[in-house]
Amino acid sequence: MLLGFESDAELDLLHWKCHTLFSISDEHVTHGKKSLRMELYPSDYPGLNPKLEVNDWKKYGTLNFDIYNPEKEETMITVRIDDQKEHPDYADRYNMRFILKPGLNLIRIPLDSLITSGTHRQLNLTKIYKFLIFMVHPQRKYVLYIDHVRLVP
Repeated sequence: MLLGFESDAELDLLHWKCHTLFSISDEHVTHGKKSLRMELYPSDYPGLNPKLEVNDWKKYGTLNFDIYNPEKEETMITVRIDDQKEHPDYADRYNMRFILKPGLNLIRIPLDSLITSGTHRQLNLTKIYKFLIFMVHPQRKYVLYIDHVRLVP
């Protein structure tokens, strides 16, 4: 498991920046007893950017996480994954948008599908440096709940 959000200590594993607030929640839990509540405010790219303790994803088959959308309408998130330490350009990293329906959404990303957006290069799964879940330019505040972020064989 990459992130389970079972205690406030896991909040220390997140890169904090303006326009995103995190808190541990008892709501919309899919594994364990807690989830992560994210409040995303109007800005460029508010979202989740955890400090990765596992950088070698080669022995796994999928990246899975559960995300709950309490809104009555669909919304969109983007998942970004980098295999380079320096901030690669958009064309040289994995970027994929996912539509979130109201309620629980189970996101499953096959790791063999991690191909860069512009160069179409397969990511090096032994060197995963960054994993983000974010919104692009939200026009109002959104709340999302994330739980059970995991790599599955």
